[in-house]
Amino acid sequence: MGMDNDNENWKKVHEIVVESAYEVIKLKEYTNWAIVLSVAELIESMLKNLPRIHPVSTMVKEMYGIENEVFLSLPCILSARGLTSAINQKLKDDEVAQLKRSADMLQDIQKDLIDLRLLRSRL
Repeated sequence: MGMDNDNENWKKVHEIVVESAYEVIKLKEYTNWAIVLSVAELIESMLKNLPRIHPVSTMVKEMYGIENEVFLSLPCILSARGLTSAINQKLKDDEVAQLKRSADMLQDIQKDLIDLRLLRSRL
């Protein structure tokens, strides 16, 4: 395996995996610029009082039947007053179920983090 006479060509697979690391590094650099541009758009909306829709994290309690205090990324209107409202989208039943599942997962993680912090404070 991995030798020149390897019928399954594992040596080529290894080369592809190694080369893909460089592609990931290139994409991360692009991602950093995308984040900077996104933040610039958020700031522009607020500083210039341009009410625009942006996907940002917001409290979703009582939206779509979610009962827990968790934050999810939803389309929201940002302006000089900050986040003025979340866009209430019409979702299919399976989409609402997925959103609730995400909220439940985040609630479980939050609870575990709080429990861990309490445990550490006792030590």
